[in-house]
Amino acid sequence: MYKILIITGEPSGDNLGSKLIKEMKIQFDEEVDQKNSQNKKLLFQGIGGPKMQNEGFVCLYKIEELSIMGFFDVFKSLRKIYSIIFAISNYTKAWKPDLIITIDSPDFCFRLVNKIRKIDKFVPIIHYVAPSVWAWRPKRAKQMSLLYDKVLALLPFEKPYFEKYGLSCDFVGHPISKVSIPLDSERENFFKTMEIDNSNKIVTILPGSRKSEIKSLLPIYLKLIENLSIQFNNISFVIPIPENISNYMRPTLNDYKTRVKILSESKMGVDKFDSLKFSLFKFSTLAINTSGSVSLELARTGTPMVSIYKCGWLFEKIIKSFVKLKSANLINIILKKKVIPEFLFEKCKVSAIESSVKDLLSNPSLQKEQKVAFDKVIKLISTDESKQSEKAAKISIQYLKEEIL
Repeated sequence: MYKILIITGEPSGDNLGSKLIKEMKIQFDEEVDQKNSQNKKLLFQGIGGPKMQNEGFVCLYKIEELSIMGFFDVFKSLRKIYSIIFAISNYTKAWKPDLIITIDSPDFCFRLVNKIRKIDKFVPIIHYVAPSVWAWRPKRAKQMSLLYDKVLALLPFEKPYFEKYGLSCDFVGHPISKVSIPLDSERENFFKTMEIDNSNKIVTILPGSRKSEIKSLLPIYLKLIENLSIQFNNISFVIPIPENISNYMRPTLNDYKTRVKILSESKMGVDKFDSLKFSLFKFSTLAINTSGSVSLELARTGTPMVSIYKCGWLFEKIIKSFVKLKSANLINIILKKKVIPEFLFEKCKVSAIESSVKDLLSNPSLQKEQKVAFDKVIKLISTDESKQSEKAAKISIQYLKEEIL
């Protein structure tokens, strides 16, 4: 039995982790069969979510306990965070994993790994999803070189930022580049499923995956919906709600008078939710989204977008002090030019966003410009493997290969 500790703190990490676990088991079994080894299995434990659990992952803590953002949110949760770090590090000492993989959530993961390294200096540790050292806090790359054996990067330009400190880094591609996209022929059936008039346009609303983001941005989104509903009678607004924020968002949306369609993971399970979410993106005329990895999901489905971001005043001040980039949307960052309209911090005002949304709704050439940019981005973040998790799993398995042989 080979023991692998996996740590992640966000839904996106749960998604990556589930695919990595699935692919690692496939590749490991192939290695074992070739060597005629007996009773060789992988056991995965740590911090994760429902998708990882569906792959047989043993969840010691759930990601909901770590999905926080914002200075005051973190400050109020410090005691809880450090209690989890203490518990997991002690568990690691007793369990003695053969490999540790941390996925995204760098602030939490680095603190935990720093604690683990004091206990075990030799266990191989991989970090999956390179932190954005090219955007802010570049010294993290050097700090990581003292803790980690390998970094797996999702973006092609990230390798040099780590290798200059002697930390091995491989570009494994972004998972979104391999996601299957619904066919145009599925449009009518999707509209029936969602009970939306086939002649209507869909505008998808994506207020974020963290409670602190939603707290700052949901009032803005709801005001936008209210204003646009008055001006357009042929638009259906849809908000997909992941499980981890369902209890927080639903009371607000249920009390809201403007008609909004809700796509809820809690009512259908993770697999069906993901399938319908990508259909929603595919058949939306546009999306208004909180800046983050969802921008790449929208790019994959060819969905034009307007991005916004706002947070608490103190966290905003901290971000502005450290972030080197003027853009928060990954499409703009990867292409090094402004293709996607962005409204960040003090510019995140309903009137300005509303004007941009109306321009995009009524201007096919603006929509086409974004779609051309999306094609370029998806090619840049792809690898030759048929599955993105394939390369990440292959590299991870290498650290167990001596044991297998």
